[in-house]
Amino acid sequence: MAAAEVVVQGAVTVEGQLILDQQPDLPPGRVEVTVRALQSEAAEEHPMFQALRRIWADMDARGFAGGRSLEEAVADVRALRDEWDAHQEALEARQERLRAPREPGLRPGDPRE
Repeated sequence: MAAAEVVVQGAVTVEGQLILDQQPDLPPGRVEVTVRALQSEAAEEHPMFQALRRIWADMDARGFAGGRSLEEAVADVRALRDEWDAHQEALEARQERLRAPREPGLRPGDPRE
């Protein structure tokens, strides 16, 4: 005869259904179920998170102020975009000079161009 009480782990779905990891060794019939939340696998202390916590604690101990503010990040992105725009304009101007009709005997890049 099967045991009167078994412990089986499982999961509760978003819809509230209980899915057991294995079939309980109990005879058919009504049962009383107690559901206790376990620490999720994602929340367990993974070695990577342990290392990150040590790094963050070390940075705090050394007085690291953190990353850039949103305003600083936006300003940096704007500066990079402006730099790229200037570079792109210089490339386009050079292409236009190279497409322009040349004097006979001149080659691209000739200073007399």
